[in-house]
Amino acid sequence: MHGVGASKKSKHSLQMNRVVQNRGWVAALAVALLVSPVATAQNALVKTTRVVKGAAPIELKGKDLESFRMYPLADAVRYFSGTQFKDFGNMGGITSLNVRSLGSDRMGVFYNGIEVGNTVNGQVDLSKFSLDNVGNLSIYSGQKGDIFQAARDFASSNSIYITTQRPLFQREESSMNFRSQLRLGSNWMVNPSISIENDLGHYVYSTLNVEVMAARNIYPFSYQRQDVSGNALEPYKGKRSNSQLNAVRVEAALHGTIATEAVQSGTWNVFAYHYNDERGIPGQIINYKLYDGERLRERNSFVQSTTRLDINDWYRTQVMLKISSDYTHYSNLQDKLALTDEVFRQYGAYLSSSHQFTLLEGWRASLAYDLQFDMLRKTDALTNTQPKGFSRPRRLVNLLAVASQYQIGGLSLQASALGTYVYNMASKGFDAGKNEMGISPSFLVYYQPFKRIDFFIQAYAKQTYRVPNYSDRYISRLIGEELKPERQRQADFGLGYSRKSHDFVSDFGINADGYYQMVYNKIIAYPRGQLYRWTMTNLGKVQVYGGNASAYVTFAFPGKFLVTSKVQYTYEKSLDVTDVNDNYYKNQIPNVPVHSGSAIVRLSWSGWELNYSFLYAGTRYSEQENIPYNEMQPWYTHDISLSKLFKVGEWRFRAMAEVNNMIGDAFEIVTDYPMPKQTVRLTLTTELQ
Repeated sequence: MHGVGASKKSKHSLQMNRVVQNRGWVAALAVALLVSPVATAQNALVKTTRVVKGAAPIELKGKDLESFRMYPLADAVRYFSGTQFKDFGNMGGITSLNVRSLGSDRMGVFYNGIEVGNTVNGQVDLSKFSLDNVGNLSIYSGQKGDIFQAARDFASSNSIYITTQRPLFQREESSMNFRSQLRLGSNWMVNPSISIENDLGHYVYSTLNVEVMAARNIYPFSYQRQDVSGNALEPYKGKRSNSQLNAVRVEAALHGTIATEAVQSGTWNVFAYHYNDERGIPGQIINYKLYDGERLRERNSFVQSTTRLDINDWYRTQVMLKISSDYTHYSNLQDKLALTDEVFRQYGAYLSSSHQFTLLEGWRASLAYDLQFDMLRKTDALTNTQPKGFSRPRRLVNLLAVASQYQIGGLSLQASALGTYVYNMASKGFDAGKNEMGISPSFLVYYQPFKRIDFFIQAYAKQTYRVPNYSDRYISRLIGEELKPERQRQADFGLGYSRKSHDFVSDFGINADGYYQMVYNKIIAYPRGQLYRWTMTNLGKVQVYGGNASAYVTFAFPGKFLVTSKVQYTYEKSLDVTDVNDNYYKNQIPNVPVHSGSAIVRLSWSGWELNYSFLYAGTRYSEQENIPYNEMQPWYTHDISLSKLFKVGEWRFRAMAEVNNMIGDAFEIVTDYPMPKQTVRLTLTTELQ
């Protein structure tokens, strides 16, 4: 990677000639896509846009979201079926989500329609977001059913969409909404937040959300392992002492409505996000010794904007822009691990242009083009100089998606294809690696056979292509620079039924999905020694099959007493089928349980709400070989909360007390990272809406 000979220079020159040629068609296409909506808008007609059905997501919205709003966002997503939740030591650790064993870095996290990235470990830490200002939280397996989306949306195997709420002013002659919240909890946790929404007039609204988090996060834990024969070893008891967290999150936004004679309707918004934290990283327990010398400081900032126009009954367009800056300072002073003190900076720019055309009644087509540029810088924190062996990588990603959707009655058919071209660049004298490209087709069927019965059948088949990210190649350990692109084929068949009424059973629903996936050159990540710097490797082939099932029911008793119950179960086999001669051939891949599930019971009456939840993950393995020594015991938690809503004039007050893991059992979500046995939180919320 570090040679500087003439052959390297020739290769670099050849790559530069290729990118000049490629930039020609990229620039032409970008100009055409960006100019076309402006030209069309000048001759637009005002008509109604038809809403087309699509794939059903798992989501929190409305009253369900209000019940979860007092919880952190990372806690709410734990109860989605088919997900594996990863938490590396409570507040100081990283919190991520994995769906159907595809990996957390296969989980696209979209904030108001634009994907969020992470330079350091390739996984988005969900603890950096809050439910305070969220209006909808959705998880899609495969992709969204709506073809009017950015090209990046077609690239993810699974996606979680965090959509902030647009201001709604319910009081007469009101131009401001106010919400404040204070969480107090175990381990000296203090977490205040405040949200303010204003009507600025002329169809323009502003929002501001500020949150502060501080926690010492010192807690006792117990830890026990088995020997190679499966015999239990002596338990180890210790105290977590390097999980302190101090963080600040600020989000501000402007929302506007476009009302002119040239367009039927339109909206625009601008979001600014800043997150700053300093934390101790929970150390890994290695050979019954706790290592606690790692510190991490992060600054994540971005500004993004979306403009969406419904021009007339046959044309819609959307333009999205984003500029981001990420700073990560990692230091390790533990002499038992590699001494490290380094800073990474990533800068990115993103542009997306999407277009939808109605060709005939019920038949739509879309075209989307995304262009993203990223560059990574690394410096030694002590000398403020760049290491000589670092190539200063840069990457230009081109994504072009075409899609078509046809609907007749309750049947919706969708087909799409995504083209990916990645141009890799590096400093002079370094090998930037090969440019990468791939085609990702997909097909989706959604059928609702009855008009008055909410029953649906859906199925999809999709192929995706994933290029290793910066973390995989330049920050990870071992063979990161030699990683191959990952290709995946997935298929799913599911059905669902729901019913709402004013009867005793006021709300009922059931959903079931079966799926099959084959992943080639699967990139897996697991912590070893340093939590922020993961070990990356390719598994040749991974076969995944399984199913999700969920059901919920609400009983309405006299006196407005409601009882809601929800259960979810996932069965999943994720097998390494690379080589029949391997000891771990057809073994379950690391950190994926075969059985997992959750159950929730909620009692509501006259402003009171009692919630009980049970979360379970079965046996899994910490390494590729499924032997007793690598076996991780099932973990489960029983959580309970009690809240009360008070109304005083136009003000609403809510108080909630909760106990997590109330039985106090020791458990680990990720091997060698023990979790707190029990935590207590008190939450107070004030609202004026």
